[in-house]
Amino acid sequence: MLAAFSTMIVLAAAIGLIAMMIFVFSELIPKKRPATNTLLADEKVDELKKDSLRQQIISYDSPRLIDTLNFIYLIPVNVKTLEKPEEMDKEVLGLLDMDYEMSSGRKFLGRRFYGAFNNLIVYDYKNGNSSRISDSRFIGTDLSFEYFDDEIIVVFTGAEKDTDKDKSITLLDFKSIFIYSLKTKELKKVSIDNATVNEFKYIENKKDILITFGYDRNKNNKFDSDIEPTFVMKYDYMNDKLIPIVDKELEKDIQKIIDKN
Repeated sequence: MLAAFSTMIVLAAAIGLIAMMIFVFSELIPKKRPATNTLLADEKVDELKKDSLRQQIISYDSPRLIDTLNFIYLIPVNVKTLEKPEEMDKEVLGLLDMDYEMSSGRKFLGRRFYGAFNNLIVYDYKNGNSSRISDSRFIGTDLSFEYFDDEIIVVFTGAEKDTDKDKSITLLDFKSIFIYSLKTKELKKVSIDNATVNEFKYIENKKDILITFGYDRNKNNKFDSDIEPTFVMKYDYMNDKLIPIVDKELEKDIQKIIDKN
C-alpha cells in the first residue's frame, strides 16, 4: 500500500515537472509574429487583390519638425502585417473608434531617423494640409535631412522590388537612393542596374552626394560583400546624374598593381 502511494506521488511530481518545463520552454521560444515594415512582394499583393483582400495596413510614426520657420513636419508611414487577410473595403485604422496603435521603437536623433518606413507624409501646419512624397511601394531607411540656404532636402535609401525573390520586399533587396526637395516637391531616384546602395555622404556644404554601391558581379540578384566589389559615384544634384569618381584607366592601373602585371 505504502509502495503504491509512493509511486503515485513520484508519478505526479514527474508529470508536474514535465508540465512546468513545457511551460518554461514555450515562454522562451519566440512567438512567430507577422513581420513589421516588410512589404509583401508584388505577386502576393496582386494575388490577394483578385479576391479583394489585403494583408497589410498603414501606420504612422511620430511627426518630426524639419522646417521650424514654416512649421513643416515629416511623418514616416510604415505597414503592419495582419495575421490573416481581410476585405479591402474594411476601414484601415478605425480612427472614429480610437482603436489604433502607434508604432514604437524608432527615434529621431538630430538630422536622422533611425528605422524603416514605407512612405513619408509632409504636413504643412500653417496651411493645414498633408501630402505624400511617393506614389510607389517601397521600404526605406537611413532617412536624413540636409539644410541649405535655399531649400531643405530629404534623403533616404530604399528598396522597391523583390530582387532576391524571397517573396517579400525587405532592406536586403537592392536599394536605390531617394532625394526629395521640400522646395520643388520633387522626388528623385538614383540607382544602377545590378547594384545596391551601401552608403551615402554629402559633400560638405554642397548638394552633391558621394554614393557607395555594392555590385552584384555574379548576377545572382544578391550582393555578397565578402566576394563582390563596391564602387563610388558622385551624384550631381543640379544635373541629376551619376558621375564615376575613378576613371577606367586609373581603375585598370590599380588592378594591374594587384595582379603584379
